[in-house]
Amino acid sequence: MSLYRNVRRDKTLMAGLVILVVIVGLTVISATDLRLLTSYSPYSLNFSASNLPPSAKHIFGTDQEGRDVFTRVLAALPVDILTPFIIVVASVLLGGLVGVVAGYLAGLVDEFLMRITDLFLAFPGILLALAITEILGQSHVSLRLLYSEVALIVVGWPVYARLARGQVLQVKNMPYVTLAKVSGLSRTQILRRHVLPHLLPLLLVYSTLDMGAVILNYSVLAFFGLGAPPPTPELGRMVYDGLSALPQNWWSSLFPALIITIIAVSFSLMGDGLRDALDPRMGERYARA
Repeated sequence: MSLYRNVRRDKTLMAGLVILVVIVGLTVISATDLRLLTSYSPYSLNFSASNLPPSAKHIFGTDQEGRDVFTRVLAALPVDILTPFIIVVASVLLGGLVGVVAGYLAGLVDEFLMRITDLFLAFPGILLALAITEILGQSHVSLRLLYSEVALIVVGWPVYARLARGQVLQVKNMPYVTLAKVSGLSRTQILRRHVLPHLLPLLLVYSTLDMGAVILNYSVLAFFGLGAPPPTPELGRMVYDGLSALPQNWWSSLFPALIITIIAVSFSLMGDGLRDALDPRMGERYARA
């Protein structure tokens, strides 16, 4: 109940949650039946209606090919939300596994796994992702979305490995864990009962914060044409396509960029709020309020 009370009282968390509920709702409807939200097609060209400014008929205007920008933004949401989600979940699972194994087994296993982790951390993340996607995508353009996911997972998991290892090293030396070992509990039981309950909240908070960064990084890949193959709409690619018509057609780039920013900020608000709600000291502060 205290966690629920903290969540309700945290205005930052609630603001991020409300925004995300709206975005996820639009994403689900778009993926199910886009016609429920708009009467336009995200793919049909209509050059007679090209470069129309925002109006009651086209609230985000139209692009150079006469396509409704609002409709294309809605059509892009499933890719731009689901892809970063897959990347973050895979990074958490891979990095968390490496970190738990390294921290709990220690010794040579820890040294070996952490040196591999350091090797990946030594490269600038987005540059490494761009290089991987470009190299792999040269021969298989249709698989560039998959390659983008793989590239961002490659640069994303080492941070989770470091986080998980540090938390496991801290918890495994606690007196109650030592007593659990003496009482005859297996490693699996100790990990499940005593280590993971301390690790999961940390990974939940960081992964929520990381979603915003991953969305921005994926948008950068899409901006350079390294995301889903055409004609699939993507927010990052829409920003790039609209640049050629600036400043006359500013809305084609502005609105997709604004949606990317709103999504990233909402996850940041959620992460900050979850961090405060899961912090026992924050709970004590609310109790005194």
